[in-house]
Amino acid sequence: MMMRHHLRLTRRFCSKAPLPNPGIRIYSCRSREKVPLQLPSPARITSFYTCGPTVYDSAHIGHASCYVRLDIFQRILQDHFGLRLVTAMNITDIDDKIIRRAAEVGKPWTDIARHYEQEFWTDLQRLNVRPPDIKLRVTDHIPGIVTFIERLIANGFAYKSSDGSVYFETSKYPQYGKLQNIPTEQQQPMTEAKKNAADFALWKAVKLGEPSWPSPFGPGRPGWHIECSTLATQIFGRRLDFHAGGLDLRFPHHENEEAQSCCYHGVDDWVRYWVHTGQLHLEGQTHKMSKSLKNTVSIGELMDKHSADEFRMLCLLSHYRSAIEFGDESMAVATNVLKKFRSFFDDCRAYVGGVKPAVEVDSGELQGKMLEVDGKIEEFLRNDFNTASVVTSLGELASTVNRSINQGSGRGNSTVVASEGGTVQAMTNYIRSKLTLFGLKEFDAERKLTSEGCSSDSIDQVIESMVQIRNGIRAQAMESKDRRLFAVCDQIRDRLKEVNVEVKDHGKTSSWSYLKR
Repeated sequence: MMMRHHLRLTRRFCSKAPLPNPGIRIYSCRSREKVPLQLPSPARITSFYTCGPTVYDSAHIGHASCYVRLDIFQRILQDHFGLRLVTAMNITDIDDKIIRRAAEVGKPWTDIARHYEQEFWTDLQRLNVRPPDIKLRVTDHIPGIVTFIERLIANGFAYKSSDGSVYFETSKYPQYGKLQNIPTEQQQPMTEAKKNAADFALWKAVKLGEPSWPSPFGPGRPGWHIECSTLATQIFGRRLDFHAGGLDLRFPHHENEEAQSCCYHGVDDWVRYWVHTGQLHLEGQTHKMSKSLKNTVSIGELMDKHSADEFRMLCLLSHYRSAIEFGDESMAVATNVLKKFRSFFDDCRAYVGGVKPAVEVDSGELQGKMLEVDGKIEEFLRNDFNTASVVTSLGELASTVNRSINQGSGRGNSTVVASEGGTVQAMTNYIRSKLTLFGLKEFDAERKLTSEGCSSDSIDQVIESMVQIRNGIRAQAMESKDRRLFAVCDQIRDRLKEVNVEVKDHGKTSSWSYLKR
């Protein structure tokens, strides 16, 4: 079945009223500095187009880092600043690489493309990346691409070459190179078919044994750059608010998109804000992860060792425009950050629930600290989406709360004053809300169903009952000094740990939590 404009208007699109003046500063690759985010009207739809994959092989964690970072970026725009985003992403399902891969394995190119496309969407789901509202396959939009090229030819910006291909004439666009300075070594090679070395193919003439489509210029297939320009134009029109992808796409892909789209629409700037994510490389290496360099780690291999939240935290701990170093050391750092937040929530739950010995906390001090942190976080997010500083600030707030409930003066009983318990709960609610804003699903209190379809509340009740039974056995053991009963308690604790549940003893009481959810 053909995948046309697959539009998915969700509750997150409709429910949040946008702020009248977001006051955000965002990096501009045109001016090489941070600039104010200025949209025509905060009440209108905000368009966000992302370059999707060329589906000829499995995606690797270099791709994953790009899409996870952009997912975080979109969540902040939409769920924090209240912009009415509509997101779109293309699937390049016809390309030289797909054709070569099909020939290598002896399968139709369509089978290769559909297989890896489905795998890609599955990978994004495993990484908790929200799917785009609109999914677009290139091969479903060949007539629109042909029409786009026809107008460029008619307006004098493109020409048919001697080999039957159609090229964009870069010399006709004086602003070519606006997104970045183009070093000589990155210039495209000159061929007999092109007027200028920088000219790029809009339509590739048919070759023997390759798929093709009819057109006024002769049978062939689209070039890479024309695809995104056409698809984004069909959905969003002559101006695009955000256009995103990895840093490696800035040239030539995005540069060429911008050039041909400005000429097609007759505008000075087609995209208001280009968003480029930094590249991922392995620890000890300086070049990006690439299939051609054979230094890739598949998303499946990542998920065998780490959770989606651990990888997302790795992405959060650096700026979206910065490079990411991936390896055992960097993943250990990300995992430890998650463990500290997990331990914080466990301690607060035990304190509020009366399991931990009650101590006096300074509610005014904690609330003042939360307001201070909230102001910093707002500033960090408005300053080009600085998530690393946000995570640091949340960690500092969690540490302050932990010190208060663990080092205060004890009352000698387990009764928590209502106002103090409420203050501690408010701290946990605030920190949890910020972590879930970034898509860390482990801390999302609204997720009610497990992957098995069982109610998480009912599972929690079963675990709570087992811990209470253990508490009764442990109380008898402490009273009678019976080592056999202590051994039974240890066995129950160890068995629960095997299924991802950690039990902590606090004097005569115990609490429990998930090690990783």
